Amino acid sequence: MRSLLSYPTPTHASDLPGIDPAGNPSHAPIGGLLIESRLNGPRRSANGGFAAGTFARHVDADVVTVVLRRPVPVNRTLAVEHDGRGGCVISRRGRTVALARPGHLADAEAPASPSFDEALEARSRHPLTGVRHALSDCVVCGPARADGMRVTPGFVPERPELLVAPWQVGSAESTAGIAHLRAVWAAMDCTSFPASALRERRLCLLGTMTAKVERRPRVGERLVVYSWTRGEYGRRYETSVALVDRAGDTVARADATWVALEHQRLHALLMR
Repeated sequence: MRSLLSYPTPTHASDLPGIDPAGNPSHAPIGGLLIESRLNGPRRSANGGFAAGTFARHVDADVVTVVLRRPVPVNRTLAVEHDGRGGCVISRRGRTVALARPGHLADAEAPASPSFDEALEARSRHPLTGVRHALSDCVVCGPARADGMRVTPGFVPERPELLVAPWQVGSAESTAGIAHLRAVWAAMDCTSFPASALRERRLCLLGTMTAKVERRPRVGERLVVYSWTRGEYGRRYETSVALVDRAGDTVARADATWVALEHQRLHALLMR
């Protein structure tokens, strides 16, 4: 990805973008952005993958890490500033919403990919289909969203450690027949949900996402998204997810950190 801004060659620390005269990092404005209300995850905030993929465009790196500090508001202008270290800070009215910076993926080998037919079957096995809950209207994984991506993860028989979903790129997530970068991040977000938490109906929220997109898929292309859990530490889960094409080649990879809500009983009525 190319940097959004170009600067003349600096000769002093004070000439560096994001560096104050004493040589300390400071925030230099990039501009503003807005995430449309239809791109929600929870009902009143943005889908984490769409938000993270939007923020990642402002970092000039092959692998980008996005840290979500709080729910990302929709239909509200967010300020984007350089952090002086190759990343950026996204804020709303002076409060940090997210951080984006160059990152690296975990050195973990991916399990064998399920087939597209298995992914379709997994989607039909999504354990919360027909259940109203905090994420049932998500634009990515919500089974009943008419304008959604229908990347609804479920389980493949005899492979309970995986979450699997199909994705067939639609026109709403593309331009000139090629998927938007943020849509690729979004497809991997929901499927990176920890399998054991979904099975136990534990509500988790995305904390961080690190992704590398090898290429952006084409409209109509049939893809498989699948994830596995690398570690579970109390309420925190570390997962990895892969997006593969019909030939089994990797289109994108990501690592994610999910945190289970501490007070699950507060959301019990939403999970019925």
